Amino acid sequence: MEVITPTNFRKDIFRIIKGIVQEKKPVEITINSEKGFNDGVVVIDKEKYNQLKELEYLEKTGTLDTVMDRMKNSNEDDFVDL
Repeated sequence: MEVITPTNFRKDIFRIIKGIVQEKKPVEITINSEKGFNDGVVVIDKEKYNQLKELEYLEKTGTLDTVMDRMKNSNEDDFVDL
């Protein structure tokens, strides 16, 4: 993952955002932290964000565990190819 400073992000914001969207590669914008290590944010494309939100919902509701359990205990007759 590319790591940049806020100053460099501001200098080339359009190119960086375009790259995030087209190449599906996140970018970390790092800042100095009082905690003694770098802090910051990660910028991801909207499609990836929506995938993460859906995964979070499926985990929160228990749906993901149910699906994973059924897949683990399934046989060939349980699913139909479309």
